[in-house]
Amino acid sequence: MKKRIKLKEEEEHFPSPIRQRVCKCGCGHDFQPNRKDHLYINKQHYDFDYNTTKRKIKNKHIIEVEKTLRLNNRILEKHYQSNIGNKKKEPVRCYYEILKSDGFTSKNYIGVSEEGTEKFYLLYDYYYLLFRNKSNQLIIEIYKN
Repeated sequence: MKKRIKLKEEEEHFPSPIRQRVCKCGCGHDFQPNRKDHLYINKQHYDFDYNTTKRKIKNKHIIEVEKTLRLNNRILEKHYQSNIGNKKKEPVRCYYEILKSDGFTSKNYIGVSEEGTEKFYLLYDYYYLLFRNKSNQLIIEIYKN
């Protein structure tokens, strides 16, 4: 039988060979582990730690690319909506430097569609064509899916 130690008049406590520890998730709570390898208070604390450290680091590159794709899509939408005068599905032409100043990058896209010599770069809701005009300025032609 275990010996009972009275800490206070109303509290009883069974001594444990394992010392109290701080939860590994970073919440700062102390707990009494049941096993030597018990590192978290419960499953919710373990899940929080996994989702904010290991999983986030593992998918860091994917998250960055997704952010860039969404940003590019929003920029194309902004310029397409502002330059479309009529309701016809016509392409909108802009200078690439203007889009670049808004944060547009042409290195990330979902896919490429080739029609003859033209290369269309696909995003979520829009696709675009890059070409140079007669004065050697880079022009982007925006189409809506």
